[in-house]
Amino acid sequence: MKITLIRALLWLCVAAQAAFFVLAWTTYVPSIGSMTIDMTAIGMPFGARLALTPSARLLGAALALPTTLVLVYGLWRLDRLLLNFHRRELFSAQSIGHLRAFAGATLLSTALSIAEPPVRTLALRLAGDGGGQHFAVGVNSEQLMLILVCGMFYLITRLMHEGRRLREENEGFV
Repeated sequence: MKITLIRALLWLCVAAQAAFFVLAWTTYVPSIGSMTIDMTAIGMPFGARLALTPSARLLGAALALPTTLVLVYGLWRLDRLLLNFHRRELFSAQSIGHLRAFAGATLLSTALSIAEPPVRTLALRLAGDGGGQHFAVGVNSEQLMLILVCGMFYLITRLMHEGRRLREENEGFV
């Protein structure tokens, strides 16, 4: 698959994340014909965001924003890595750094996405706006798999770094 296509899909993913974030924290409910589409934040009951006060929605969005921003940063670093691959800079220190930053940002975003719903519930309760929400911490299989994949990417970056070191060492003998 061409790198330019992958980069286009990557930026489509970023745009979709931004759209989902906006739709999850505003009162706008898009519709297609007679069908409406309700986007809700993880852990929030269906339609509950419409019952929130504007200040509660703003608080929820503020608590969810770091997760989205960290993920966007990670995807931007992945884009930089793909550009390096396009230039055939496979084992450069910069490429290794981009892959490591992508893995770290994805791991942090996953951890934040696990912590955000209970923190949001607690904050809304303290603000007096979250009476109907249950306090729960949940981890799903996709999040666990993503944590495993991030760990594998860290291992790959160590292998890439070692391969780069060996190549430089071999060039010194020639």
